Amino acid sequence: MSAYPRLESLARRFLPPVLARTAKRVMVHPRARKQAAACRAGFEQYGDRYPHPVLFVAGLPKSGTTWLERMLSSYPGFHDYLIPDVAAHELRTGGSHDYDLPEDMFRRFDRMLVLTKMHVHGSPHNVRLLHEAGVPYAVLHRDLRDVAVSNHFYVRNTPWHPEHRHHAGRTPAEGLRVFADRTLPAYVDWVRSWMANHDPVRGIILRYEELLADTAGCMTRLARHFGLDDDPKTVAEIVDRNSFRRLSEGRDRGQASDSSFFRKGVAGDWRNQFTPELKDLYRERIGDFLIEVGDEEDHAW
Repeated sequence: MSAYPRLESLARRFLPPVLARTAKRVMVHPRARKQAAACRAGFEQYGDRYPHPVLFVAGLPKSGTTWLERMLSSYPGFHDYLIPDVAAHELRTGGSHDYDLPEDMFRRFDRMLVLTKMHVHGSPHNVRLLHEAGVPYAVLHRDLRDVAVSNHFYVRNTPWHPEHRHHAGRTPAEGLRVFADRTLPAYVDWVRSWMANHDPVRGIILRYEELLADTAGCMTRLARHFGLDDDPKTVAEIVDRNSFRRLSEGRDRGQASDSSFFRKGVAGDWRNQFTPELKDLYRERIGDFLIEVGDEEDHAW
C-alpha cells in the first residue's frame, strides 16, 4: 500500500469529520502530481507496447471498480491517475456520479500510460469526449441493493464523506432507508445513462456479479478490448495477485469487516440486511428497474 492510501486509512480511523475532510482535501494535489509522474515514467519505459495509452473505467460507486482498477493497473507501465478536478468535486458533493468531464480531459494525458477510474455518469458529453479521444472504456455496475448495503458501511466509516452525518451512528436498516431517500434515484439514473449512451464498440458494460463469477473470463475480455496481454497465464497471475484474500489482508470472501474498504466481496449480501419493510420499500422504488437490468425476473423477491 502506498503512502496516500495509508494516510487516508489513518484519517478515516482517527480524525473527526471536519479534520478528515481537510486532510483529504490537502492530499488531492500532491497525490495527483505523484500519480502523473508515475504515468509519465511508465510511458517512457513501456509506451510502445500498448495501442491505447489511456484506459478509462466508469464505475457505479461501491461496485468493485477499485478491484478492477487494481487488476488493470497490474499491466507494466500503467498507473492509476485521478485528475484533481474530480477529486475536489467528490469532496464537495459526496461523489462524481453526476460529473461532466472537462473538455481538455484527455489532452492532459499526453505521453502517459494512464488508467483512470471514475464514477462519472454516461452523459452525452462524457461519451462524446471518450469517442473524440479514441479512448476505450469499461463500465461497471452492481445490484443496487448490494450497493446500498456497501455504501452505508463505507459512508458510516468515512468521516470526510459529505453524506457521513446521515449514516454515522445509524443501524444498517436505518442507513438503507437513508440511501433509498437520498441516493438511490441518482444511482438508477447513472446506470440508465450508460446503458442509453455508451458506444457498444468502444465501451463494454459489465456487472460486478459477472466479474465475481468469472474473474478470469471478464479480465480476458477486457484485456482484448483494451489491447492488453490476454495470455491465460498473464490473466491468471493478475487475478491471483488481486484476489479478495490478498486485498483484504487474509480474509476469505464472505468474511466481513465493516471497517474495511473491501468489506465482504460477495454478491447478494443485501438478503442478510433487508427487513421485510426494506424489501417493500426497495421493491416500490426500483422493482421495475431490477427487472430492466436483469437483476430480477419479477417482483417476487
